[in-house]
Amino acid sequence: MESLISNSYVFWGLLALLLLLAEAATFTSVAFVFSIAAAIVFLSLFVADAPQSLAGQLLLFAVAGVVLLYPIRRFQKRTATAPTTGDVAASIEGAPGGVIRHADEGGCSGRVLLDHAFLGGREWMFESETVVQPGQRVRIADVHGNILKVDLHRGES
Repeated sequence: MESLISNSYVFWGLLALLLLLAEAATFTSVAFVFSIAAAIVFLSLFVADAPQSLAGQLLLFAVAGVVLLYPIRRFQKRTATAPTTGDVAASIEGAPGGVIRHADEGGCSGRVLLDHAFLGGREWMFESETVVQPGQRVRIADVHGNILKVDLHRGES
């Protein structure tokens, strides 16, 4: 095994490619980082024929991987897009009103048809603290999962 790794830029080049393929399959930055580290060892052997020993090659691989891991992970976290889900308060501000389409027995749940699409849908299940009837206009007060919490529009009873 040592003869395969020692002074063999082919091994490190293949390892870099395999780790790059693993990165493409898993989308983890760790495989990408160590792919770059293996490429560094590959280039050092190919260009300068150093380090000669297996221990030196492994040390260069480990150090390069650890040194690259922190800045690459930091860059990924800094450039990651903010999640668009979970910001219910901002979504509700511009939420459309709607009309009760169907009210279940008791009148505190059913289906509401919104004036226009809200978070991808026009018709939603709803829950209300007050009894509502089909045809009444409501506004969205909150979102819990895929259920809208609705209130009657002001001025309606």
